[in-house]
Amino acid sequence: MIRDLQIDFMCLMYESGYPQEIVKKANKTTTYINDLFLRLLLDTKVKMGGKVTKFNISLTLDENQIKFCTSDTIGDVHTVFLDLMYDNLDDYFELSLKEQADFTVNQIVKGFDVLSSKEKSIDMNVVNAVAQKCRELNFKNHYYFFPLKSSKNRKHKAGIWVEHNAENFRIFLDIIDKEQQVIRREFIAETDPYYIRFYPLLGGVKWIDNDNVEIFNRKREVLKKIKIPQTIVSDTKKL
Repeated sequence: MIRDLQIDFMCLMYESGYPQEIVKKANKTTTYINDLFLRLLLDTKVKMGGKVTKFNISLTLDENQIKFCTSDTIGDVHTVFLDLMYDNLDDYFELSLKEQADFTVNQIVKGFDVLSSKEKSIDMNVVNAVAQKCRELNFKNHYYFFPLKSSKNRKHKAGIWVEHNAENFRIFLDIIDKEQQVIRREFIAETDPYYIRFYPLLGGVKWIDNDNVEIFNRKREVLKKIKIPQTIVSDTKKL
């Protein structure tokens, strides 16, 4: 079953002589779409991919590379190579962020279509539905990391709110009341949008008592403690 999805431009660095920093800049624009698409796909609870646990989609300008590297062998990690569709990365960077996101989603769908010819568990109806959901969300990858956690008296909940964008990855600690209203949103940290950078930040939340909660990272180091506001702030938001 596919549990990891990645689409990138890495092959351009080796095959077409693109400088590493240019390729990294292009890859930076795809990370939040990778995460959004995979998260929505896993939310469907549909198991697909067979023995494939990681699916890579690599964009290249080299047709010979596409023909040579596209293998019929299915393994735990499987890669398909797709035509970039642009003459160079300058053309890609001329697209708006929304156009880049739409392009990335279209290429992910195309990659799954290629994989479906070799792995029969791929349901393209589900893949296309996930792609449409990405568009309906306007490609915003904003969500709660793990279910909200209730205080002991059940009057409030706390959760880690994530905003994963093209340029950065930001996390907040939310406090929510019984009416499902956010009564406090506290900024915690910001980093680059790469998995290796943001994953260590995502630990969990713990209620110290009914009025105080803390957020900690993967090493269980406390990042911040906050107190429940005594009155609902004016910018209260409905979930």
